Amino acid sequence: MPQTRSLARLMLLVSLGLTGACSDASRTQEFTTVTSPHGDYTLVAAVIEPWFPQGPYLVSLALKVTASGQVQPLIKTDLAYDGVPFTAKNIVVRWTGAREALACLRASDRPDKAVQVTVAPDGQAQVIMRSGC
Repeated sequence: MPQTRSLARLMLLVSLGLTGACSDASRTQEFTTVTSPHGDYTLVAAVIEPWFPQGPYLVSLALKVTASGQVQPLIKTDLAYDGVPFTAKNIVVRWTGAREALACLRASDRPDKAVQVTVAPDGQAQVIMRSGC
């Protein structure tokens, strides 16, 4: 009986260790950063590789406030991957105003997704997903 409990504890520790090893942070690569027109904010787009072969790639967007360095995660969404590395044609991020930005996510064989970001005066961002860019 004590060996069964020890084995169960060991399996739990191994599972937790593997979960930590497979976290998003270890699979995330920064794709692009774009600074707002007045330099107050920076949008950071990153690509998160899948946990398993043929799994979905994810794209995350985060807003960094220049003055405080605070980073606010905005969204994480899937983006179809056809085996060719993502380019600036697949993930396009641009500021459309001092506090408004648009990210366009284009998979080669799927409909485009648009992520509209609006930053309030207090620095909090609102995100709206739309189809098409």
